[in-house]
Amino acid sequence: MRNNTVWFIPVAVIAILVILATAFYPAYNPKPKAIPVAILNEDRGMEMQGNTTNIGEKLVDKLEENNNSAIQWEHVENRTALDKGIKNNDYVGGIVFEQDFSKNAMSQAQSIIMTEKQKEMKEKVEAGAISPQEIQILQKQMEKGVQVQTPKQAHIEVITNQGSQTQVANIVQQALTKITAQLNDQISRQNAKLLATNNINVPSNQFEAFAKPIKVTQTTLNEVKDHQSNGNAAAVMFLPIWLSSMITAVLAFLTFKNRKKLLSHNAKLWLASKTVISIVIAAFLGAFSYVAYTGNVLGFDFNQPFETASYIAVAIIGFSLLILGFMVWIGFPAVPIFMLFVFFSMQLAILPVYLLSDFYRAYIIPWNPFYHYVATLKGLLYDGQSFALNGTIWMFITFSLVGMISLVTAIYTKNNKVEAV
Repeated sequence: MRNNTVWFIPVAVIAILVILATAFYPAYNPKPKAIPVAILNEDRGMEMQGNTTNIGEKLVDKLEENNNSAIQWEHVENRTALDKGIKNNDYVGGIVFEQDFSKNAMSQAQSIIMTEKQKEMKEKVEAGAISPQEIQILQKQMEKGVQVQTPKQAHIEVITNQGSQTQVANIVQQALTKITAQLNDQISRQNAKLLATNNINVPSNQFEAFAKPIKVTQTTLNEVKDHQSNGNAAAVMFLPIWLSSMITAVLAFLTFKNRKKLLSHNAKLWLASKTVISIVIAAFLGAFSYVAYTGNVLGFDFNQPFETASYIAVAIIGFSLLILGFMVWIGFPAVPIFMLFVFFSMQLAILPVYLLSDFYRAYIIPWNPFYHYVATLKGLLYDGQSFALNGTIWMFITFSLVGMISLVTAIYTKNNKVEAV
């Protein structure tokens, strides 16, 4: 019968591989979906042939009608709302149409038409083909028309917030670059059509300006610098910090497990206190040493080394005490349980949220501690966010309190059971 257990080995291997394959499911075919990009249309429109037209508004409508599941367009009312939304990571990027977009977009064609009309009228006047009364009428009509200034390129500003969302920001950058190229082509065609309607050819010396009526300005916020892991540092730091938390908890549990019989209240309280204090000291020493080594020896460029190290220390304390809180009751089986949980959560640390499935976004992200841990770490590493008492810090405070309460309860209730073993 004993020899038959050897056949359990392939079954166990298959089961492990299937479980781990399922855990890494989100990474097999990630597709960008519903990436929020802000649209700010400041275009005031223009008067053309007695009618008001707003090219920026029309282009915005076309963008929204375009069936692109990767981009989710979000209207903003002003520049303040746009900047605030990008700062809060509500938008990965934005596209801004300037106030004189319509006027400048058509200025090249309007300038050519007006020049040709004036030239034509001058030739007719010199030839005596029209009377002085007709000249006055034509002049009044032209005064009522659009007074075209020096031709200018229309301006579109494309903004991407690289920072903690480098991979998604690059996707948005590529999409917006393609979109602005298409808009350039559309405006160029409209200008060409307007000239054709007036039987005017494009002057050869203006062909390049005519082909590119839009000037696109690229603005990258929180740009990832050299020696910053191409924006992936939070994912790279995930396992080292988690494993250090796990090891800290295991060592603390061994101290708890091998404790002597505690008869007095003070002895029990002192064991709980020194266990927690040792974890806190280990967390801060480890976190600051880790950041110092990673920055000074490995060459990583920390924007906020002190804040980052402090946050990592708080994370180690929270994770360690939570794991310890389980281990004092169920022992070492808590380790594989937590490791399995880590495997199923790892893709939340590696993949941007906009590459995850709707199921993960709706049902896993809101409660998963690893996602919130990594998201806050990204903000410290790349977005210039401050180390503040936010939701993630409160999460770690809760973990710490749960772990400490569990530890104290176990010390008071399991003392005799441990001695009997």
